[in-house]
Amino acid sequence: MSFLELAPIFLINKKQVIKLKDFAKLLNYSDVYLLRIVKGLSKIGIKIGFKYKRNWYIVLPQKPIKSILNNENNLSNTIKQNTNTVTTPSGSEIDVNWAAALDNIPIAVRFVLEETLFNPTSIDKQLMLPISFGNEVSSTLGPKRLTSFKPINLGSFQSTSRYKYGYYIEYKESHMSTFDPGTSGLLNSTQLPAAFFEICRALDAAENARNGANPGLAPQRNISTTVSFDTGTIAVAATLPITVAIGANGKVDVTASDYLGAGFADFDLTANGDGQLTSDTLPEALMEMATTLSNAEKAVTPAENQPDNVQVVFDLEEGSATISANLPFTSAAASDGAVTVVAIDYLP
Repeated sequence: MSFLELAPIFLINKKQVIKLKDFAKLLNYSDVYLLRIVKGLSKIGIKIGFKYKRNWYIVLPQKPIKSILNNENNLSNTIKQNTNTVTTPSGSEIDVNWAAALDNIPIAVRFVLEETLFNPTSIDKQLMLPISFGNEVSSTLGPKRLTSFKPINLGSFQSTSRYKYGYYIEYKESHMSTFDPGTSGLLNSTQLPAAFFEICRALDAAENARNGANPGLAPQRNISTTVSFDTGTIAVAATLPITVAIGANGKVDVTASDYLGAGFADFDLTANGDGQLTSDTLPEALMEMATTLSNAEKAVTPAENQPDNVQVVFDLEEGSATISANLPFTSAAASDGAVTVVAIDYLP
C-alpha cells in the first residue's frame, strides 16, 4: 500500500521553516549528510538553517531555486536580493542566504534542489509540504536509508559519449582510469569506479551477514547501496565511524573503525598486498577507495570539467566520515540467468 507523507511547515517572521529531517526526505538524501553540509556552510558564514532545542530547521527559499540560479551572472546582486534576516525562536538573528549556499554546496545536491518543488498545502489551517511517497513495510524489518538517484544526463560522466538507457551506453575507452586490485583477493576490478562499487557491495553484504548472525543486537546499517535499473545509476550513502590520531610530525591520521567486528568486515590484506589498497578491513577499504576516487575526480583538468559523483566529508568532532556517490553502470544477463552489474568508468 502506498502513502503520501506530509511535513509541517512553521512560520517564523513570515518565513517558511521545515525540520531538517523532513527536508532530507524531500531531497531523498541522508539527514546526516545534509547536516554536514549545513554546518560546513555555517563555518564559512553562510546560513540556511538553525538549531532550536534538539532539532535542526531549514529556512525554505522564498524564490524558486531555478530563479536564483538564473541570476548567477550577477552573483553579488543575487546574494543581496536573497539574503533574509530571521529571528530564531531562541531570540538570535541569522542572515539566511540561499544564493550563496547554492554557490558552495556539492553539485549533486544542487541538481536535486533545482528539480525540487517547495509547494505547501493547507490542511486544517496548518501548512504542510508533501515530501515523499512510500510503501508500508514489515514491522519486523526496518528498511535501509535511501539516497537519491541521478539519471546519467544529470550527472557528470566525462567518458560517456552517447547514452540511451535500456539500449546502449557508449564511452571512450581511452579515457579510463586504472586500478590494481592485487591477486587472489576480494577485488577484481581494474578501474576505480568499478572497484569502489565492489567494496560497497561487499560491505553491504557484510552488514547483512553480521545482522543475520546477531538477531539479538541492534542492526548495523551504515551503508546503503542501491542499483536502479530505472535510472541506470548506482546510489551509495554511507556513514562510517572514524578514529583520529596525531603523529609525531603533526600528521593527522584518520582511520575508519571496524564497527561490525568478529571477522565480518575482514579485507584480505595479504591477498591484496601487491595491489593498490593498504586497508585490512572493509570500512577502511571503502574510505580509502572513496578518497582515491574523489581525488581522481579533482585531478581532472581543466577544473570546470571535474566530475563530482563521489563526495567524502569528514567530521572530526563527531567522529564520522560520510560518503555519497552516484555512479553510472552497465549490466548484462548470462545464459544461466545471472545478472552482472559493473560501474562504468566516467573518469577522463
